[in-house]
Amino acid sequence: MAAEATQFDKVITFFDREFDRVQRKLQAGFLDSYRERVQLSQQINDALHLLSPYVRSEWRARDLVRKGEDHKRDILSVRDIHKKKRPRLT
Repeated sequence: MAAEATQFDKVITFFDREFDRVQRKLQAGFLDSYRERVQLSQQINDALHLLSPYVRSEWRARDLVRKGEDHKRDILSVRDIHKKKRPRLT
């Protein structure tokens, strides 16, 4: 039982760090391509699918799912991409 708890803690910590890394990349402006954003959103969706069985019993999993959903919304926001693009001068 203790080994399972330790393994679960490692999984939660891994996803938490990955979601934080995604947020830093987004804030730093490294995700300019919409295609790259969609792929990252799909990866987050896969991670949330893996965490979903634990949402009812574990508060950390619930928090991670909320965090992941927020990241998906932010990543797929087209507004950020349009702000960065400069108008073409002809």
